[in-house]
Amino acid sequence: MMDRKFRAVWLTERFWRKNKLAHSFALLSVVALAATGTFAVEDSAKVSGAGLSGIFPSAPPADLSEDEFAKLDGNWTEWSKGAASAVAEFYSKLDGSDAAVQRQALGVLKVKLDVIRRALEDARYRSLQAPLTSLNNSLSLRIDFAEAALDTLEAGAEVQSSGKIKARSAELVSAIKALETYLASIPNGSLWLGYFKADALKTALTADPEGADAIAAATQSAAKLQTRAYVLDSTQKEFTHRPAFETYANAVGLYSHAASWKNSDEATKKLRAELKTLATSLDTYATTSENTAELRQAFAKVRLASADGGERIASALQKRLFNYNLRLLLTEDFLNKLMSQKRTESGPVSDFVLGAAVSGNQITNTTVGVDLKPSNTTARFDIKLNGAISSDTQGVTSQATVWTHGSHTFVATKEINFDGLKFSTLPAQINVYPRNTTTGIATGASGMPIFGQIANRIASDQVEAKRGEAEAITASRVRERVLPRFNSEVDSSFATQGQQLDKELFAGLRSTNLFPDAYSYQTTDRLMTVNARLMADNQVGADLPEASLLVTRGATALMHESILNNSIDQIGIAGQTLTEPELRTKIEGFLTKALNRPFKFEAPAPAEANAGEEEQGLKAIIFAAADPIRIRVLNGELTLIIRAGFKQEGKDDIPAREITVPISLEVQGQQIAVKRGNVVVTSAEGQGGGISINAVVRKKIQSVLPDRLVDGKVELKAPETTMVAYVTNIKLVDGWIAISID
Repeated sequence: MMDRKFRAVWLTERFWRKNKLAHSFALLSVVALAATGTFAVEDSAKVSGAGLSGIFPSAPPADLSEDEFAKLDGNWTEWSKGAASAVAEFYSKLDGSDAAVQRQALGVLKVKLDVIRRALEDARYRSLQAPLTSLNNSLSLRIDFAEAALDTLEAGAEVQSSGKIKARSAELVSAIKALETYLASIPNGSLWLGYFKADALKTALTADPEGADAIAAATQSAAKLQTRAYVLDSTQKEFTHRPAFETYANAVGLYSHAASWKNSDEATKKLRAELKTLATSLDTYATTSENTAELRQAFAKVRLASADGGERIASALQKRLFNYNLRLLLTEDFLNKLMSQKRTESGPVSDFVLGAAVSGNQITNTTVGVDLKPSNTTARFDIKLNGAISSDTQGVTSQATVWTHGSHTFVATKEINFDGLKFSTLPAQINVYPRNTTTGIATGASGMPIFGQIANRIASDQVEAKRGEAEAITASRVRERVLPRFNSEVDSSFATQGQQLDKELFAGLRSTNLFPDAYSYQTTDRLMTVNARLMADNQVGADLPEASLLVTRGATALMHESILNNSIDQIGIAGQTLTEPELRTKIEGFLTKALNRPFKFEAPAPAEANAGEEEQGLKAIIFAAADPIRIRVLNGELTLIIRAGFKQEGKDDIPAREITVPISLEVQGQQIAVKRGNVVVTSAEGQGGGISINAVVRKKIQSVLPDRLVDGKVELKAPETTMVAYVTNIKLVDGWIAISID
């Protein structure tokens, strides 16, 4: 049954009235949630044993502390105290409870989480978005991980069955067939099957999915797959990490694990120990964004120690730690502003239509735009050419001269698909809408009073009778003139664009290990979404961004702190000692290589004349060997964390310091105000130094990072045009930086 204290806090009329959520439907739905959640817990509480005892700590991590819940103040004060108490109670009672009781307690936390999620969807609580989002992500992560850990322990309590191995074998054979299909479309691609022993493995699995030959072949293939990281060159490495290879590698790992896992008390003890290490690493990362290598190592060990190959844990952590850390949202309107082109062309008309020699002049106005099309796997859109032709002509025969004004329109479309590496096109289509208006007729008898009118009327009737045929010929002429040229120009343009992307952007990103290891493109009829993940084997990705960050006006770029930290790691400053000019040169060289074009910082401002001797005496930075620079996005601020010591002129080195610099970003008109908060300097763990040393370092950092205004203008270059846009909004919410431009 639900705890009475919990029921009292949850159902109190005062709480619902104060928070303006006391609609009867909402109340009933939440009560139903609580009830069904409780019954579901009782129903599924089949896991016996210690559960999470000894795996989770006995007190909540810092990001779920009472202080964090207290940020929900005002009308939320009473509820936040109750929620903090429920979280603390869950952690404190782990050692004295079994798995079934722990699942019940998780059910209570789920109800608390549901309130937070409802509030995030309610515009009335927009001012509390930052603390609500932070608590939502922190609590979701722990609940998901706790349930996954309990499920994993439950799976370990069951003896591995032959059926499990056969199921993994079937999945592996399916993955091999998919890899074969993919490689068949690539010249000499099938050679990779032999290189990774996939062909031999398929043969062994077909003969006996549980046999020694199959297990040995899987082991050999897994060993070859591991060499991708250090044997192959950068191009081969990128190719062999494409989805078909990754699916195969994952299937090999799951099969090998299923075939080799043995249930025993010793195995269970090892699993519990690895889960505890993972839980500790997870809390460290969630509160500091540090030690990602240790987190990944702990995750890998859990996968090896788990009966299910870590499948349940991986499923829980995928959306929280290994998701895309860069997201771009571009509306159709924005793309049209970027890619739209207008042309005006004029020239003479000289043709022979229905026995008449036609001559005159015409003006053609065209506009090129983008029309997005729905696709779940590519960026799919039509290049759309809208045209209007205005012509004034005269058609001359031996019987009459006819003056005509043409007002014709046409719409040509050509479908483009982009899969992240190359563009592909389909043949263009065109619809023409001709319209001819007769503006004058003259015959040989036009000057005669009676016969002239009759002749003109006869000529007019003949023109009208042939109007449909004449307009059909006009449409044909437009189609013949426009369609081939439109087809060839678009094909040529996008063939060039694909080559330029690979040469000017992708090559540089690959050379600096900044090319995404996973990416996807999707389009709806009004929005293009680009998702990418930059993550090495010892790094992590992102969680899911809060829905309110996914603005669909103009263009929005969402960058998670992990993509910034992962990029910083690639620069290679850990453990190095660098002067300021050397650091600047190193970063410039890295970005020049990554962007494949020269990159230079603005010349630094001269040192202030009144700078103290101690400050001027700091001659070089001694960066820590691990996590020398980290960026955290929390509570509406970007926090720069530097771990470094300093070399001094004629003095002993300053021991390692931890320097925390909060920075706020605010759009002010067409500029961005960058404001530095209070710089905090403390000694790193195990390092000496006093207050006076910290003061010197603080002054140095303050002089290097002053408040400033940055131009919010963004220039976006497209073929034949440059679009100027401005940053309209910046949000910093629980790990994410969302920058909108229009």
